[in-house]
Amino acid sequence: MIVQEIEQRRARRGLSPEPLTQGIIDEILNAGTLAPSCYNNQPWHLVPVQGEALAALHEALAEGNRWAKRAPLIVALATRACDDCRLDEGRDYAHFDLGLCAMNMMIQATHLGLIAHPIAGFNPKKVRTVLQIPKDYDVVTLLVIGKPGSAEDLEPWQQKSETSNRERKPMDQVVHYNRW
Repeated sequence: MIVQEIEQRRARRGLSPEPLTQGIIDEILNAGTLAPSCYNNQPWHLVPVQGEALAALHEALAEGNRWAKRAPLIVALATRACDDCRLDEGRDYAHFDLGLCAMNMMIQATHLGLIAHPIAGFNPKKVRTVLQIPKDYDVVTLLVIGKPGSAEDLEPWQQKSETSNRERKPMDQVVHYNRW
């Protein structure tokens, strides 16, 4: 039941630096490519970074995300609005479709017993430069992926979040049947 993976997925930060096999990486990336998109445009570009190449990417991380330096894999997710449906009232669908791609990857990683934590705390210009992503692409998120590991190097508040219950708004605060 897929709801199990959705319920199990957490934004954990305690990662093991143990490398992932290419087969596992391919399973996660393939799950992303299977995401739905407007007219099947698939406006996403995925740049998996591992091994020695990670050191340069680490320089683009915000201080609060230094925990991500333990991850054996970070995937940059990028898109351009012009590569997807552009609707009225400024509704560019590319970022939504990229989010679906990211969620597919996170669910697959969770299914494989891994942690997949999306982050926004990075310098997009540095990421584009390091990964040679064209300037007209938005680097929307970095998906930090690894096996569960120790939380001992995390900040105290981060350690607490590793074991605390997940807090979600109740459905009646976010679901509005028939009208808002």
